Amino acid sequence: MKPLVFNSTPLIYLGKAGVLQHLKEIKGEKLTSLCVFEEVVVKGKEKSAEEAFVIEKLIEEKVIDVRAPKKEFLKPLERVPKIHKADAEVLALADELDGIAIVDDDKARKIGNLMGIENRGSIYILFRFFDCSVLDKEGLKKTFDEMVRLGWRCSTELYAAVLEEIERL
Repeated sequence: MKPLVFNSTPLIYLGKAGVLQHLKEIKGEKLTSLCVFEEVVVKGKEKSAEEAFVIEKLIEEKVIDVRAPKKEFLKPLERVPKIHKADAEVLALADELDGIAIVDDDKARKIGNLMGIENRGSIYILFRFFDCSVLDKEGLKKTFDEMVRLGWRCSTELYAAVLEEIERL
């Protein structure tokens, strides 16, 4: 399995929806960058965000590893205008490890595609949870709806497409 390199939004919303601990059931390496760690754990704990404590626990349990990308992978991404530092680090780490960047931001995904860096979003992880039997069809739909209710953003087209895909399972 390719390593999964998580950006902030997927960690936050999978945590808010109460399913992040299921990452333990997905085989393979799971990582995030130092910048994402600062955003979701350090700043999250300052705001008493519950998901920050869940993420921190997964890091302490070595379910998620925190790592800085090598400079030679980060440097080309830092040259991209207006790219967020966390996005650049996650894409660089995924590139370095021949992994999959788990990012929800459209701009970051487009940059990843242009640079040949495989990427997916939070929905991919929800379906991986289904594939490894930690969420059944109803749990998958409820978790997806809960993420949207909590503020995870997607287009109406994507929302409808995800529900159709769930119905086909």
